[in-house]
Amino acid sequence: MLKEMQDLHDLYVKVHATIHQMVDDLADEQWVKKPADHFNNIASILEHTLLVERRFFAQLKGETADIDARAPFLATNWDVAKIKAMWAENERLAKDAFEHLTPEDLEGPGAKLGVGEVNKRQLAVYAIAHTAHHRGQIPLVKKLLGI
Repeated sequence: MLKEMQDLHDLYVKVHATIHQMVDDLADEQWVKKPADHFNNIASILEHTLLVERRFFAQLKGETADIDARAPFLATNWDVAKIKAMWAENERLAKDAFEHLTPEDLEGPGAKLGVGEVNKRQLAVYAIAHTAHHRGQIPLVKKLLGI
């Protein structure tokens, strides 16, 4: 793996580890409880994050992935066991996506995002930034739930 991608992968793992620390001691009921009708719960936040990661990791590999990352926010029930399994699988998918990138790949087209067109280097960084963004929502939800 390129040093640059190893560094980004290490950061990705660190961000995931902090999320693990925030949710590992929660019961499934706490994952799915909403602090209010107009708020997301922890399950929807994490499932959304995982789906976005999967789409970005596929794009890093030059693949397309038809993934509806908004679906968890529109759902009325969530499978916490499935989300936890996806979490572990995404950590493997990240390594697989990052380890095969060459310097030339990093300059190639990555995706068209809300911020505009990005190359694969920028897409890898954006994947981590997106996860870190949603990581910040978890303490708020926990606080509102009194956890």
